[in-house]
Amino acid sequence: MLRVVFALSFGLILMRQVHAQPLPEAAAQLASRISSLLPRRATVSLDLRSLMTRPPDGWSSFRGQLQDALQKAGIQVVGTAATQPDSQVLVMLSESAQGPLFVAEVTTGDNRQAAMLLWTPPHVEERPRMTLMLKSLWEQPEPVLDVLLLNSGAQMLVLSTSNVTSYQLMAGKWTFASAAPLALSRPMPRDPRGRMLSAADGFRVYVPGATCIGTLEPALKLTCADGNEPWGDPPVRWVTDRNVLESDRAQSALYSPAVPPTSGAEGWGSDVAAMDNPCAQSAIVIADGSSSDHDQVEAYEIASGQASGVSEPLALSGAVTALWPAETRGQVTLVVRDSKTGDYAASRLGLACPQ
Repeated sequence: MLRVVFALSFGLILMRQVHAQPLPEAAAQLASRISSLLPRRATVSLDLRSLMTRPPDGWSSFRGQLQDALQKAGIQVVGTAATQPDSQVLVMLSESAQGPLFVAEVTTGDNRQAAMLLWTPPHVEERPRMTLMLKSLWEQPEPVLDVLLLNSGAQMLVLSTSNVTSYQLMAGKWTFASAAPLALSRPMPRDPRGRMLSAADGFRVYVPGATCIGTLEPALKLTCADGNEPWGDPPVRWVTDRNVLESDRAQSALYSPAVPPTSGAEGWGSDVAAMDNPCAQSAIVIADGSSSDHDQVEAYEIASGQASGVSEPLALSGAVTALWPAETRGQVTLVVRDSKTGDYAASRLGLACPQ
């Protein structure tokens, strides 16, 4: 059934799909609706947004499918930086009382029109979801860059912008043991970041512009030298005076290491960390994302280059400032700056398998 509605300056075309429809079919049908509002061989910019609580499976591929369908209909999608398009097309996917709803806003000068398509997605069997478990470790006013647990979890090293502090676990509480200054020849970047890893003779600290050797015996000591030594697998290194990484395997700067380009990662934030999957043999990635004024983290399973959410999002008390793989398999270190107190809270994240 096709129903045409006019309201204000919008020409609304609403088509209800009564049978289950794969996303490629929805892309073709929506492209037909959009192209009917445009002259043939028109050039458009294309922007997609999912307003649903959880984007549907395959959403990461929908842009390419829609772009191909538009081109088949005689509409050319161009980048606004390279060529000024004739029109702008914004496609939003949201929830309605009747189900998922595509709304395509087409703007040409002062003229705005909209094509709407109710979509019935194919039924997908809901898989049991893993549970993200959060264990608090430490909180302080100064930025926490990384945390390292040693001696079977009885000792904790906290890397901040000014020092490395050692704590001992006594009666279930962390007690100050000693501290070593982080003596650097140049200041940290405005958004400070750093990495701390254990070594056979102690530990290593990697910050933009310097690499430090840390020893624990006979006393905590830190010796820093200018230079960005590589660390991790695959090896990465900091870029001096910046909070990003570089690698011989990457053509551009990185914010998080060891996570290849993955379909389905469009909603991820800048902090990503890989960890072992306790429930299967596939890879697991913990990624942050924004929800209103607070960040959240979620676990994603990566298989055949496709990322799929396998846990419910975990709401946090503020913005994520660090997310690193932990020294313990199956865990990551998470640091959040609390939006109310301004303090930096370090925690450990793990996963519990579905029952």
